[in-house]
Amino acid sequence: MFRLVRVSLFLVVVLSVALVVSMGLTILTYVRLTAEEPIAKMYFEPLEENLFEAHLAAGEGGDVGIFEIYGDQWRIDAEFIKLKPWANVMGMDARYKLVRFEGRYRDINDENTKPKMAYDLGQGDALDLMNYLAEWNFLVDAEYGSSTFTDIKQDTLYTVYRTQSGIIVRSEPMPDPIGYEPTMMDDIRAWVSGN
Repeated sequence: MFRLVRVSLFLVVVLSVALVVSMGLTILTYVRLTAEEPIAKMYFEPLEENLFEAHLAAGEGGDVGIFEIYGDQWRIDAEFIKLKPWANVMGMDARYKLVRFEGRYRDINDENTKPKMAYDLGQGDALDLMNYLAEWNFLVDAEYGSSTFTDIKQDTLYTVYRTQSGIIVRSEPMPDPIGYEPTMMDDIRAWVSGN
């Protein structure tokens, strides 16, 4: 009887440890497969109707560029190397190279008739890694272009993220300068505009 209790207790401990390890591995897998890294930040200042000055900081060093773009939206393109999911779980991340930044128009007729401008960025490590991985191509799941675009809004800070499968963008209101204290008029404007 005592032996049966010891074996049962041992089995409960082993199964409990296995459950905790399994839960930990599940969480690790989720975290690795949904990992995001900010790769660029930007904001826009209007110059004329459908002409903006874009302030873009990209890359790990935060290379800053100021670009004039036409349109009511912006777009950033990247060459992308997606790794196999098991490589992501083991700690390797997808690779990218930012290649183009441009303005665009929501209306297709405007896109085809109004002026536009595109810029070469050349930021990232996708091509260097691709040359390195030529012998290790069992890690690579796919190579493709990834692009994201959204409307241009004033007083908005846009952050572009590298995920394990492409690039995405999120926006937030521009932070107030350090030491800025909103006035009563600022509070009223924010209340009227719904911000």
